[in-house]
Amino acid sequence: MRHRVIIFFFSLLQLVGCSTTQETKTLVSVTSSSIDATADGISVINIRVDPNGEDISEHLKNYGQPVGSDFQSKLYSEGIDVRKVSSIDVPAIVASLGDVIEETTVWHGQIFTWRDLHQRRIEPQGMLISEQGIPYFIERGYLSLLGRSWLLEQEDGLHLYLQFLPTWHIPNQQATFAGNSKPPLRVKLFRELEFETLLQHNEAIIIATHLVAPNAKSGPQDDGPPPVRLGEALLGGPVEEDIVQFLVIEANIMPRG
Repeated sequence: MRHRVIIFFFSLLQLVGCSTTQETKTLVSVTSSSIDATADGISVINIRVDPNGEDISEHLKNYGQPVGSDFQSKLYSEGIDVRKVSSIDVPAIVASLGDVIEETTVWHGQIFTWRDLHQRRIEPQGMLISEQGIPYFIERGYLSLLGRSWLLEQEDGLHLYLQFLPTWHIPNQQATFAGNSKPPLRVKLFRELEFETLLQHNEAIIIATHLVAPNAKSGPQDDGPPPVRLGEALLGGPVEEDIVQFLVIEANIMPRG
């Protein structure tokens, strides 16, 4: 069962309150020791894997359940696979696709206003991305996966409602913290990829992409590099070496007496 929440456009100021002062593409790196195992909420695990050549899409079909055929197709066209899985299966999924290079975990708890679940900085020279086949040149700023999540009681028990939305924005000067009142200089919300679901305890949404390094070319390249699909750009593409990138959004719901 889904719990539909209407998003008002005036919440845009909350949508773009992002951390923007770091120079690296991974702007938040917190160890798993920060997880509060005595509270309700979500954690986000960022995992980079040296791939072994397995097909991600085919492999993920062995676990959990899809998030809806139409929406799944939209995500796949943007270069990412999304699956609802049991948290206990995540280590096996990751290990079967290659060797872990880096893993960081951020505990968010319940999120009542929009917050970055993941963010990557666009280099000053900009990059060409595409969404639904439409190219966009983004000349700087940040691609973010914004999210919010809170506890809901349903007929079959407690769940965590999760909603996320990919965005791009250029912050206004040094508007660097969540809830900053200054509107962004420019912003785009990728509404077609907005997603919501209910998670039970120890369920997770796994977002995965296989980022493939472009083949070296000889001779003139007047046309420039091709656009990077939105999902791949959000998770770090383009890359110089092949990599599998995972975002795992995991639910933790405390038992009630």
